[in-house]
Amino acid sequence: MLKELWQYLSHPTENAVAKKMGFLTESIAMEARAKRCKLSWGVHYQNCQKAILNASKRAVQKRTVLVLGAGSLYDVPLDVLSTQFEKVILVDLVFLNSARTLAQQFDNVELVEHDITESLERIMVGFSFVDTPASWLDDPSIDLVISLNLITQLPLIPVRWLIEHFDVSEQEGDILGKQLILAHLLYLQTFNGEVCLIADREGVEFDSTGQEIDRFDPWWDVEPPAIAYPKSEYRWPWQVVPLGEVSRYKSQKNRVGVSFL
Repeated sequence: MLKELWQYLSHPTENAVAKKMGFLTESIAMEARAKRCKLSWGVHYQNCQKAILNASKRAVQKRTVLVLGAGSLYDVPLDVLSTQFEKVILVDLVFLNSARTLAQQFDNVELVEHDITESLERIMVGFSFVDTPASWLDDPSIDLVISLNLITQLPLIPVRWLIEHFDVSEQEGDILGKQLILAHLLYLQTFNGEVCLIADREGVEFDSTGQEIDRFDPWWDVEPPAIAYPKSEYRWPWQVVPLGEVSRYKSQKNRVGVSFL
């Protein structure tokens, strides 16, 4: 707990949104959970890396790869990408020191803290308005874009923020959540290079006996792109909340899928 507090106080982020809205706190908590759940999360990270490497084979040229939602870098095969591509751009709202240290080992890797939605500053002050992002769309050297475990996470903190701080209704929050997902999809589809989307497709909760007790749609009822074929290679389960991590009586397993846009 003291280590996590020190991470928060000492983090050098220049983005005020990250601290004020809770993204920095969430990033620190997720890194700690990843360490606690190393066994159950490790297979997911390996599958993500395999999917990214398969996506890199689809890129006609290998000038620049753009990884959106790079976060901890645990699910990014950075050593291989830095060899295959002339330039690697890693993007997320928050990068902790562990990710910064790893990225610094590669001369052609650029780490960018950036609001991928390009809407958070307005949302932070109470406006439920979403823009379609435009960053890097004017870079013709980008031959591969990876959206990594990101799209279904985009609504979570902004919607909660508006409900808790600006009395936004659940219905208005639901609309914002859909808009954030749709805007990210449109953004990805605007790139000229190869685009790979790795994302949760379904969440399932189980009781302590392994019986299913709930099932939910992380896409907020937005229709996701089709999973790539062969499905066995681009679909896998992720034990995101093992039994005992949050509750002795409940666990959660997500189903992850890969699409090429």
